[in-house]
Amino acid sequence: MLTKAQQRNSLWNTYFVQNVKLESCVNTTCLPRKPIVRRVEKGVTANVFVDNKAYREFLHSRFDATPVDMESAAVALVCLQQKKPFIAIRALSDLAGGGSALSNEVDVFASLASQNSFEVLVKFITLLN
Repeated sequence: MLTKAQQRNSLWNTYFVQNVKLESCVNTTCLPRKPIVRRVEKGVTANVFVDNKAYREFLHSRFDATPVDMESAAVALVCLQQKKPFIAIRALSDLAGGGSALSNEVDVFASLASQNSFEVLVKFITLLN
């Protein structure tokens, strides 16, 4: 018999990873590889925008964190204060300093990330009932 955590993980892996179709292009600009849905065990969030490859790599080596974002911390703080659980559904829009040295990808891919996170959120909400 599966525990509740195992059931949630099984649902996540079966439903989201296999059934959510994400877009990979904005107008004529496309990602170099197909976007995927994945459950993240450890993320880092703060009120700063990270566009520094060395700092991103430090966060990964020190905290074993894979994504870095700058909005989830606010939600986490309010939920902690109100003693409410929360889930953050995020889409990464840039490589935190690991992409092109000429520009940050966020200007190109922010709208794509927003649309893809919306698609995952809608699918997630349909599973709540």
